[in-house]
Amino acid sequence: YNEYKSYLRVTPTMSPDLNSKKEFRIFTPLFYFVLWCGSIISQSMLVSGFLNVVISTLQVEYQLNSAEAAMFPSNYDITVAVTVLLVSHFGSSHKPRTLGIGMLLMAAGSCCFALPHFIYTNTQEAREKDQYLCDNSINRDEDCSGKAGLTSDNKGAYGLLTLGSIFIGLGAAPVYTAGTTFCDEIFSPDKVSVYFGISYGIGAAAPALGFILAGMFLSKYKTLGEPPNGITTSNPNWVGAWWVGFIICAILALLVGCALLLFPAQLPECEVVKRKKRELRIQTEEVIEKSFLDLLKEMLPLIKNVLTNPVLVLLVLASITDSFIVSAFAAFLPKMVESQFGLSSSSAAFITGGVVVPGAAGGILLSGILVRWRKLNGLQCAKYQAFIGIACIVAQFGLLIHCPSVKLNGISVEKNMTCTPSSNDCTTCPSSSIYSPICVGDTTYESPCHAGCTTHDSVNDVFGNCCGEQLNLTGNPGTCDTGCKYLIPFIIMIFVIMFFTFLNNIFFLTSNLRCVKDSERVMAISIQSVAFRVFGSFPGPIILGAFLDQACILWKYECGKRGACQEYDNKKVMTMAIALAMIAKTIGTVLYFIAWMVWEKKEAKTTTIAYSDGVKRRPDPSQKKTNVISEDTEQREEDDFTTSNKIPDGASVDEVSV
Repeated sequence: YNEYKSYLRVTPTMSPDLNSKKEFRIFTPLFYFVLWCGSIISQSMLVSGFLNVVISTLQVEYQLNSAEAAMFPSNYDITVAVTVLLVSHFGSSHKPRTLGIGMLLMAAGSCCFALPHFIYTNTQEAREKDQYLCDNSINRDEDCSGKAGLTSDNKGAYGLLTLGSIFIGLGAAPVYTAGTTFCDEIFSPDKVSVYFGISYGIGAAAPALGFILAGMFLSKYKTLGEPPNGITTSNPNWVGAWWVGFIICAILALLVGCALLLFPAQLPECEVVKRKKRELRIQTEEVIEKSFLDLLKEMLPLIKNVLTNPVLVLLVLASITDSFIVSAFAAFLPKMVESQFGLSSSSAAFITGGVVVPGAAGGILLSGILVRWRKLNGLQCAKYQAFIGIACIVAQFGLLIHCPSVKLNGISVEKNMTCTPSSNDCTTCPSSSIYSPICVGDTTYESPCHAGCTTHDSVNDVFGNCCGEQLNLTGNPGTCDTGCKYLIPFIIMIFVIMFFTFLNNIFFLTSNLRCVKDSERVMAISIQSVAFRVFGSFPGPIILGAFLDQACILWKYECGKRGACQEYDNKKVMTMAIALAMIAKTIGTVLYFIAWMVWEKKEAKTTTIAYSDGVKRRPDPSQKKTNVISEDTEQREEDDFTTSNKIPDGASVDEVSV
């Protein structure tokens, strides 16, 4: 207890006076841990929650196609990949301050990402519903001089969103690097694993909180007031309050960052922990100032050894495919749920968060239990990864579940020639710049004007006199119900896919660490992290977004420029999604099998015995295995082997390699 007495403010040169009077102290390890968890919550909730959920809303608000919107999560990944190694090196001297600066950058990025809401606003959805009626007297000319459409204002909004995602990536880089290492320095070795478990558990739960909050905010109109003209969340022009979550994360990151900047470079507990590590014979390295050239000379041989390790290279290449799939579907799964089942963006956020996060957490938890329970080594983990890949491929066939596309008159179905107005009042129907679907019978029309509706009952929100006076049909706002009943099976299959995908997590980490030397592990993990983001997380959303754009059947055009997609071909969407996932996962599974076989062959070579006749062959399986001969006990074990006749006849002890 006395070891943890210190002062209100401790400088790096001060050590705890065990005989001093007990004083109140703010900057304690527990306070740092709370702040570190706050930074993890900010990062996970912002990146894994809000950023992915609001993509479809941003497409509607700023008329972006899927490939353009996919750049936001991709910008984050590539920024982290570029800066994480620099932050790890240059920020190691004052880790709390490095983490604090990162939180301030993340706060700035969150504010920058939310800023377009306050500067650029799309006003197209504010039209009265009577403006969509079949009436030539209504002025439907597009105003291309204002803020509507793909003008310079939308380009400015896109620039701010891009800049915000980059700053968020800069701020997130130190969270799991500087933050983790400082936590290891201030907590005793027998307790630090508990704190790591709590922090990573919080990191796994924070995305679920982000999905839930995003769903709540998206159910509110973007101004947080009453929506204009009574539009609802089912309206394709609905834009929820997507920006609120980013403001909340900015405030949290700002508070955490300011508190971390006040922390000293070291706490008194650092010396205590170092002493305990020495007592437990845990290797602790003193920080030695070296020039950049010296560090580069030390790094180059390590990088060469890691990149020439065939097992590690195969494992990393295989896991890149997993990163590719996860990042792609994380960005567009909410949008796919919206399109397939005709749900609002808020409902899609709730469903996605309720399925993806538990599935991923369950897979990670089970993989950790299996590794510990079965005491698996690296080779066995590689074998598990190969067969889990097969299970994941089988589960991905569940993506074939899809709903029929909306029967859009004249687009996805043949134009209904019987539904025509009785006069020439509908010669100036809204162009594709305005999409206000209406359901007449079992067919969806782009607007009441396209269905020939001439009246609107504002009380019951029903359009009348549609398809001419002879038919005199009524129409309801929104698309027609496709009668799809596959939502529950689809949710189950997504859960299974996420479970098997993340079941590889601990298996990969274990095999990755076991296939290299102890001195090469840090470099192996660093290269793996960069490869994940550069070749997996970065291109994944962009490629899937480009595929989704190919499945669009109705684009929005404003002032002659193409904007966001209004309706998708659901069958084509799921076909492209499963094709992309299948190709990536099949390549990954094949690489896992190759890595397993290469590793097994390598192990077989290292367990052969050189006999006196010069022929190397494996020992008789019926004989007992030899013990590992270490340098400090070589002579003792040599005597034991000789006396117990554990070495086959004709082979000498110094010729045994394990």
